[in-house]
Amino acid sequence: MADTQPKTELLKRQADMMGLTMDAVFTDEQAKEVLQGKITDSYLVKIKLDIDNKNGMLLILVSSIRKHIMEIYSVVGTSQIFRRIRTFADYVQISQDLADIGKSGGMDLALSENVGRALHRIFTKETLDEFLPLWQKKDPSRLSEVIEPAIVLATKAGRVKVQAEIDKLSSAKFRYENPMKGTINPVAKPEDEPAPVPENTDLGQPAAAAVRPGDMTPIDRQMEQFRVGFGKELRMKTVISPISGVDFDDLMEGQEILFRVPLDTAEGMTNASLLGLIDEDGNLAKAPVVGKFLGIASSKNEYHIFAEGPSRYLLHSVEEHPVKVAIPKVAGSAPSTKQKQGVANKKKQESSGGGTLYTLIGIFAAIILIGFLIFVMVIL
Repeated sequence: MADTQPKTELLKRQADMMGLTMDAVFTDEQAKEVLQGKITDSYLVKIKLDIDNKNGMLLILVSSIRKHIMEIYSVVGTSQIFRRIRTFADYVQISQDLADIGKSGGMDLALSENVGRALHRIFTKETLDEFLPLWQKKDPSRLSEVIEPAIVLATKAGRVKVQAEIDKLSSAKFRYENPMKGTINPVAKPEDEPAPVPENTDLGQPAAAAVRPGDMTPIDRQMEQFRVGFGKELRMKTVISPISGVDFDDLMEGQEILFRVPLDTAEGMTNASLLGLIDEDGNLAKAPVVGKFLGIASSKNEYHIFAEGPSRYLLHSVEEHPVKVAIPKVAGSAPSTKQKQGVANKKKQESSGGGTLYTLIGIFAAIILIGFLIFVMVIL
């Protein structure tokens, strides 16, 4: 019985962690990779706040994969504990300090709620798209120029100053054993704010159900047809082959074509990880990604190529004009070096044999001519 209880608790913990992780990712496979420590699914933005004669600490948990705010903790007040909190401290220690503030009564509940609601309004999808590449590099720059004016406007404060740090971590790990549980609750998103649109692409395209057909452009409607049935869309680069590639008009549905992941953005590195292109040592695979061609959505100077990639990811690349798309090389389609040498030798032998025949014919003709001259001289 003693052995059964710990096993039951372990299974419950695993199930709870899986459920929490699914709030930050799109698929079960991604959740498993997060729990195995292969990838991280979130950023924790730690902000120390000075507001008039009070202090505060703000924790913003953001999904780096689904790109949305998961939780915001806002604790503002006059507690002396604020003085010992540092943004670079471990998030567990910060959470414990904030829990102590909640228990000691040194928290201004109304002001804390007001500040938290202001943060919800700040970090729209468009703002997150701008900041996430910076947070990938743990760069908190520009946060102060966005947050400080917003808090001043929301609280009518005379002076607001913020300092920030960024952590990459597992959202489930942060939430599962949070010391603030039961003491400090995350600030709810204001009811007057529009509900977030579920994002199913890396390109900022809205989900099909969230956009009315009448609001779509013709090319939007074309693209939505390819997105049906896919939960995750990855931005890719087309591999172009000017000589041996296939023209747009000659591509066939289901034909394998080649892509590369753009690695100059945070999303690109995340997508490379999702596609299994990064090994345990952090090395990137050089081989291109193979996708099964679905079709092209096009308008003037805009060609959107769609293909089904590994693990049912939707691959999407964009070109400004028609190109020749590279396809995987089929084994045996190109002659080997030995084959090329054999053909050359055969031609050389044929050429040599032909030359010998012409030589023999010439000698035979000369013999006949000499014989004929001798015969004529004898008769005369």
